[in-house]
Amino acid sequence: MENVIVNTFRQGSSNDALTMNVIRRQGPISRVEIAKLTGLTPPTVTNITTKLLELGLIVEDSIGESSGGRRPLLLKINNLLATVIVVYIRSERMIGYVINPQFNIEWEYSRSIKGQKEDEVLRMLLEIISDCRSKAVVPVLAVGVVVRGPVRRKDGIAVFVPNIGWKNAPLKDIIEGNTGLPAFIENDVKALSNGEYYYGSVKDASSMILLKVSHGIGGGIIFNGSLYRGINDSAGEVGHTTIDIAGPICSCGNYGCLEALASENALVDAVAKAIKEGQVSSIYDMVEGNLEKLTPEIIYDAADTSDELAIRMLEQVARYLGIGIANFVNIFNPEVLIIGGGIVRGRQYIEDIVRQTIRDRSFESSSDVLEINFLTTTTENTLKGVADIVFAEITESIWLGQR
Repeated sequence: MENVIVNTFRQGSSNDALTMNVIRRQGPISRVEIAKLTGLTPPTVTNITTKLLELGLIVEDSIGESSGGRRPLLLKINNLLATVIVVYIRSERMIGYVINPQFNIEWEYSRSIKGQKEDEVLRMLLEIISDCRSKAVVPVLAVGVVVRGPVRRKDGIAVFVPNIGWKNAPLKDIIEGNTGLPAFIENDVKALSNGEYYYGSVKDASSMILLKVSHGIGGGIIFNGSLYRGINDSAGEVGHTTIDIAGPICSCGNYGCLEALASENALVDAVAKAIKEGQVSSIYDMVEGNLEKLTPEIIYDAADTSDELAIRMLEQVARYLGIGIANFVNIFNPEVLIIGGGIVRGRQYIEDIVRQTIRDRSFESSSDVLEINFLTTTTENTLKGVADIVFAEITESIWLGQR
């Protein structure tokens, strides 16, 4: 992990920012541990932390355990420095949060966006930001917005948000123009990947691929401890890799994409098609003969009652998912592969097939060292991931940049 942290922050970051971000992410932490994790010398760490203490950016927290010498004094971020607003735009709801530097949620507010038009959702976004700001006890320094779909992060543009219909929406400019606060727009899977890496179960890995398999399929790629974004933030669109050139049409317009074969939407389409073709299933009665009512949850429930069609279609999705993952394993050779999203509800029906397909279709040298995990909850680390990105930005641009 030591080299990972060094690689993550030394690229374009000052030693002050490097030290402060390690304290924020790892604290409470001793100066000795800071030196180990950053690669800085102990005297340099002492000088920097003394300066950060004088500026009120960090505080002394407690006395740590001794490893043979004097018990160390532990340091942590000053929780009263500032808060940030995070707005998480989900499929049918928009939720605003006021979050402090230790990722405690100080206030949250939720509104339904189901059936709302694009302009109305934008108006609600600005209202939620205003409401959150009015409820914040500690000053708000920035806004982070999490959306589904591709994002051009440097420009703050939501390229396409499928659940709303936004196309090339300049959210950063709109928010900053209306609030005067710096705004950062992030894709939901990249936010989750960042949060899962730093605050989840894979802190000691240098490389990780996370797949969120829900209505669609998105990916986040971590190398050397940092998100790999690609030249224009498009890296991670793994759902639109081609698995079967003769496969069904995808929402992107191509045929046979992983998303068209292994997502929850693909699962629903496959089950509906099978029933229309005359295959028998309890699902038909569960939706009262109206396949427009069919949802992934109904299929999972049917599988739990041993419905053969539901289980067979879940196994089909699992094979396609395993094929897609095997390709990523061969290309990237990651330490950890994480599967999250709604598909995890059907884990008991897909896990063995996914694992076996990966073993069968990827190089043994890659799959033998691969750790595969399933992620049951995503919201908490999505919030932590985007808040972490925002706090890292304001660490250098505001806290350290305006000294």
